Amino acid sequence: MTALGPAIHAIRMRLGKTMVQFAELIGCKQSTISRYESGKLIPGRSVLILLLQLAKGAERKPVLDALGVTRQAAAGWQEQDLVKSLRVFEEYLEADRGSRIARSAGPTLAEFARAAKRIVLRGRPVDPALVSILQRWIDHQDSPKAVAYFRDVASYLEVELKVLRGRRSRSARTRS
Repeated sequence: MTALGPAIHAIRMRLGKTMVQFAELIGCKQSTISRYESGKLIPGRSVLILLLQLAKGAERKPVLDALGVTRQAAAGWQEQDLVKSLRVFEEYLEADRGSRIARSAGPTLAEFARAAKRIVLRGRPVDPALVSILQRWIDHQDSPKAVAYFRDVASYLEVELKVLRGRRSRSARTRS
């Protein structure tokens, strides 16, 4: 039995729910809750994210582990921010799977969610500059002028990274 089963049981007991009541809360059958708690079945991402929202204290670690989110990956994030972000990413991924949104000239929100999720799940620290850029986007995304600035920065970054890649390639060839 993994630590996840007892954590799910602890969440249910703390909430004072029977298996039937907890199953209704989670959106599954009582038998599924029984299998989760016994460790015979691992919940999917959507259920794990919901469990993370319900978990308190020590109950959170097994759920985070099951989601593949290490404490190191969460460094710099408030846990509630991580939970909210994972929930939103999951919603976009589900919406994108269910119905393909007509694509405009840019990536969909689901593509953004997938990219952000890959960053979180890699378990590496995120540079404060990236967080700052995202915060600025959140604060100014309704301004057409600000959006134009972001596009300019993205173009500039793309060019500079190509130059950097070219320098690395030349440097590697000269060492050979």
